[in-house]
Amino acid sequence: MSGQYSSLSFFYDAFMQDVDYGAWCDFYAECFRRFSDVPVQSVVDVGCGTGSITVPMCARGYKMTGIDISEEMLTLAAKKAEEAGQSVRFLASDMRSFNLGFRADGAISSFDCMNYLLKTGDVAASLYRVHENIEKGGIFVFDVSTPYKYKNILADNTFVFENEDAFMTWENYFNEKTGVCDFYLTFFIREGGLYRREDEEQRQRCYSLRTIRKAIQNAGFSIVCECADVDFSPLMEESERCFFICKAE
Repeated sequence: MSGQYSSLSFFYDAFMQDVDYGAWCDFYAECFRRFSDVPVQSVVDVGCGTGSITVPMCARGYKMTGIDISEEMLTLAAKKAEEAGQSVRFLASDMRSFNLGFRADGAISSFDCMNYLLKTGDVAASLYRVHENIEKGGIFVFDVSTPYKYKNILADNTFVFENEDAFMTWENYFNEKTGVCDFYLTFFIREGGLYRREDEEQRQRCYSLRTIRKAIQNAGFSIVCECADVDFSPLMEESERCFFICKAE
């Protein structure tokens, strides 16, 4: 998976500029307040990317550890933390096999990281590693893209993103039988008066919410809440995300 973000890493934040990161951080803090059995001081951000959640969570007073398999993403995350004057530990590791060396009080994983794991066993392994790296009674919050989103929003559609420095096309091909969605990204990156083209491929898998629930419980968590957005809105048939708020038993 590490090679999937070689080009995207440098433009990820620009193409995610409409995300209200503050609202996501508020949501995580509220999840910890409502549901955790332990005071939450240390948090691991699994699949932290460029640190757009990790760094502001650190600024709120949490002792943050960010984990990602992409060294390109982590380089940008470390720079972001330095510029913000925040001390964050970043660890280049696979979400299926990481080991913090201590138990954090809680964990988060944002923007459908679990969907990048293409086998049910990989999802199970990741959930197990989180369980083994947080305190009993601690909370793990993560989201997945729903089957509705893959079938009706991504499907076989093409999206276009543009800013001052780059132009990106995003083509999707969803195989409903296998649940695999292939993303084909084409970047045109401005270099002076010309554009340089780079191509990148990514792949996600659509999981039924029933499959995710079973994996959560098998890993030693209980599900204390499910919702469709960071405002705790209830899941609906047309919800594009499902947030799972899980407690380590």
